[in-house]
Amino acid sequence: MKLLQVSDLHLSQSSKDEKNYSIAVLGEILITAEQTKCDRILFCGDLFNTFPDLEGLRSEFLKLVSSYSGLVYFLPGNHEILEKKGNNNRYVDYDWSTKVKVLDETPYFLFEDSGIEFVSIPHQENYSGLLLSPPPPKQTKVRIGLAHGTVPGMSFTGLSEEEEEGGSYLDPHLIQNLGLDYLAIGHLHRARMGAVGNCSVGYAGSSRVWRKGELGPRGGIFIHIDESKVRTEPVYWKEAGEYREILVSLDTEGKPEENIETYLEGTSPKDWIVFRFAGYVDSMTEKQKFQESVLREWKSKFRILEFDPDESQITVIQHLSENEFVKQFLDKMNERKDQMDPILWRQTRVTGIRLILEGKKNR
Repeated sequence: MKLLQVSDLHLSQSSKDEKNYSIAVLGEILITAEQTKCDRILFCGDLFNTFPDLEGLRSEFLKLVSSYSGLVYFLPGNHEILEKKGNNNRYVDYDWSTKVKVLDETPYFLFEDSGIEFVSIPHQENYSGLLLSPPPPKQTKVRIGLAHGTVPGMSFTGLSEEEEEGGSYLDPHLIQNLGLDYLAIGHLHRARMGAVGNCSVGYAGSSRVWRKGELGPRGGIFIHIDESKVRTEPVYWKEAGEYREILVSLDTEGKPEENIETYLEGTSPKDWIVFRFAGYVDSMTEKQKFQESVLREWKSKFRILEFDPDESQITVIQHLSENEFVKQFLDKMNERKDQMDPILWRQTRVTGIRLILEGKKNR
């Protein structure tokens, strides 16, 4: 059996662009599942960004799903309940066609499909019900879990990474008591793999770039099940694009060191581009001209193209380009430009200017 695990697509109708973008990624997910002969697609939470999005986009979702020959399992996450505003309707009360099985039963739902047991655990404020009444021991060779939340120990990826908001914690002891061979889980937007006891745990990450800072390609996970063996394989979505921060180093006149084509090399029209600026400059006039030119000629060619409002890495010093010490230092650096690693060259150049200026202040 072959499964496709995805999560955190956040289908949204907040704007025309958001709708078209998120729907395009959904289309690629379904086409990929069909072309690679996946028997099931596991949507592990936050398929829709809010409850109104679920109501407004359900029909369009089902229309796209109708072209897929397999079945779709939809496990609600913490976003599907947002903005519900007292609506007591359950997800299963809506018409999802015969293609989609909604797994919203709490504290869990145990079912068998093609000789494989599945345990679905939709997002809940707490999992005390699951602790008090866990599923019975596994009766098949393989048991797969679907969940949406945070597994402690798997959420931290560095100081620059945020934990996702609003998710509940799945205790590792609870996971070990479920008898799972693999847990397909959503909520964290960066893909990662881990293990809790004998259970492999896989986050597919967000299926598309949902917010700033979500670096790296967006994708899902193929789950291959052969007898009692479970094997995973990553897959990436071209329609999702990537979030890219591009650092533009400015020379002393305030001009970018490279042309715009060089900065945008390797990017995709689906990308979210954010330019950041750094350098010691005479003024920001040239930087502003560059910015206006980029907006005029390139903004329409990307999903999002914008400039970081934080300009704290730019230091303006009047007549800097006329400083003889700085000019001599830059001449020497330009002679070595082709002999040094580009990143090291830029760092050395900025550090050298800073040291020259600090030396002048301390005289």
